[in-house]
Parts: sequence; structure tokens; C-alpha cells
Amino acid sequence: MSRDYDVVIIGAGMVGASLACALAPSGLRIAIIEAVTLKNDYQPSYDDRGLTLSPSSRRILEHIGVWQNVLPAINPIKKIHISEQGRFGFTHMDAAQTNNNDLGYVVVARSLGQALHKQMLSFENISLICPAELKSFKQSEEAMSIEISCSGRSELITSGLLVGADGSQSLVRRLAAINVKEHDFKQTAIVANVTTQKPNQATAYERFTHHGPVALLPIDKNRSVLVFTVATENAAQYMSIADTQFIDAVETEFGRRLGKIKQIGQRRSYPIMFIEAVEQYQQQLILLGNAAHSIHPNSAQGFNLGLRDVAGLAECVFAAIEKGLDIDDISILENYISLRLPDQQRVMRFTNRLASSFYNKNPLLIPARNLAMLMIDTLPIVKETFIKQAMGIAGLQPRAVRGQQA
Repeated sequence: MSRDYDVVIIGAGMVGASLACALAPSGLRIAIIEAVTLKNDYQPSYDDRGLTLSPSSRRILEHIGVWQNVLPAINPIKKIHISEQGRFGFTHMDAAQTNNNDLGYVVVARSLGQALHKQMLSFENISLICPAELKSFKQSEEAMSIEISCSGRSELITSGLLVGADGSQSLVRRLAAINVKEHDFKQTAIVANVTTQKPNQATAYERFTHHGPVALLPIDKNRSVLVFTVATENAAQYMSIADTQFIDAVETEFGRRLGKIKQIGQRRSYPIMFIEAVEQYQQQLILLGNAAHSIHPNSAQGFNLGLRDVAGLAECVFAAIEKGLDIDDISILENYISLRLPDQQRVMRFTNRLASSFYNKNPLLIPARNLAMLMIDTLPIVKETFIKQAMGIAGLQPRAVRGQQA
């Protein structure tokens, strides 16, 4: 049976666009379905959130030809400082103490999204269908039949593989009747750009407070992305108060390590949930990014994990093509899970334990976690393991992460 496309990706957010770019050199016919016009400044995936990119993500973005285009908007992280409010323990990491020039990078999500879309649209074998919405799909031995709504009309397209990269509330996941494990952290991240009195010196700060982490991520000399996590029940209050009151609240929690906050941009809020799909694939279908796993942002691992999943899936697809297999061969998805599940589980355990440890009111845990931070800071082997985890290079990783061709 002749198919319209080899791969149909639902969602042109950063994970979906990254996958399209990663797969394009294969020559596969790729369609990407997106409901929101890409020029829309208010598309949720491309607001002014600061994204922290790990060195593993840099390698992947270099591999798919995007890094150079987004480089002018990239700010390196040379140092990381982690502490707990009112406690003695802290952890300090310096790129100069590692074999890497940088510990990570900060980019405004909108800038990365634009670079990904520019690269995606440069490939003749990628068709962007936008604005369009997924309505239903039906699996068969010959092909996946996918119904979409485009310009008010219903259309039917066929594909060998359907990729759900449509976020934590994934319609693909729901239509496939895939259940999830979920946990509401009852926290909301409030994000804004801030200008501080003192330069940040390319340092990322994270301070754990009783209501969630407060982070400042450097995006230029005196400008940082603020991530201020609060109890969800108090989020509306923090979103509605005047800028001066909000700045006072931030400085009370974070201190004035960078001096006073001189200016603050628009605040946006994001409820924090843990979501894990109990199965990530079916015949002719795979979930990627937040559709497969949404995690706590306390260690800035979410998008980096999704990008490593993209590299892993692309690697498995290219390996299958070399063997002469069709794109709907189930072994592609089985090999992908074997490659990626250990890293996914490791990151999910790490972020969940971090959340439960720092927001547990048991007084016996306080000295234990402060001792743990001191151990990370003073024991080279422990620190090296922690840094590898944060940089996304721990354990078995896709070839693109290791700097090799897929």
C-alpha cells in the first residue's frame, strides 16, 4: 500500500521539530502537524521561558544543524551554585574543574524554537501542515490512517509511524488509550526575566526553599531568567501582586547575592506535574517528550531528556534503514526503548527524589540533605557523578550525545 508519509509528527514544539530535523537526512517523507500558527508569539512552547541546555543537548543540536543558528542567543553556564534557604549545606560546581568548557547553556525558548523551525523548513522532505488538528487515527497492518482537521475541512492521511510529541496533555496518548502515572506536586513555577544590580558572571543559582526551588539562570551579563516556585494555592496571589511586591518576595527567599533586582519582565506561570506514560509505544506509534514523561523542573532536565530521546529514536530509525527495514517495523521502537529507558528512569528517580527530599517537613531529613550537598561539594568522585548526571552524559547514551554519527 502506498503511504502519504513515512512519519507523521503531532506537535511542532521543540521536541517535534527536533525529531523532524534529526530524521530529515534519511530521506523519509515527514509531515508535522501543528495546531498553532508558528508566527503566533503566544504559542506556549515559545514564550520567554529560559531553557537550560546540557552539554549533551549542545551535541545533539550541533548534530542536527541547529546549534550554529541559535548560538547568538546562547549564554554559557560556567558555574552552578546550589543551596538551601537557612541551612549550612551547599554545592558549588565550576566548569574549570571539569574537562568541559561549560556546564550548560541558557537560551530563551522562543529563540531556540525559531532556529529549529528555520532548520525544519529548509528540508524539502518535511511538510508542515499548520494550523491543523489531530482528530483520530486507526492502526492497520498496511499503514496508520490519520484524520486531521485543516482549514475547517477533514482530511485523511496515511503514515508508517505516528509520533506523539504533543505535550503533557497529549491527545495522541489519550486516543491510543495509554494510561499514565501522575503526581501533582502542588507547586507552580512563576517565570520572568530579571535584571540584577550585580553581574551574574555566567553562574546559575538554585536555592531550595520550603515552597520550592528559586533559580536564576544567566542570559547575559546582568540579565537572568527567574524561576520562582510557589505552592499552587498561592500562585494566583503571586501573579497578581505588583512588581515591587513580587521582587520583595523573591529577594526575601533568594537574598541579594546579585544585588537588588532592578527590573522584571512579564510573569508567566506553569503548574508542576509528574506524568509518566505506562507504555511509550504501540504498533506504528511512539510518544516523545512531555507526552511520554513530564518531570519536576528542579534540575532542569525535562527538555534535555526529551532531546536525548529524539537522538535515540533517530539512531534506531537510521539503523533500521541500513538493514532494509520498513519504518513501521516494531523492532525500531523496541530497540529505542531498550536504549532510552535506563536514562529516562534514572532522571525521573533523581528529580522525584530531589522533590520529595527538599519539600519533606520531616526534621530528620534536614541534616541528611545538607550533609549530602556538602559531600557533593567536597568529594571529587561524588561531584563528578553528580555533574555527569546534570550534563546528560551519565550511562549509555545515543551516539549523537557521544559525538558520533547516528
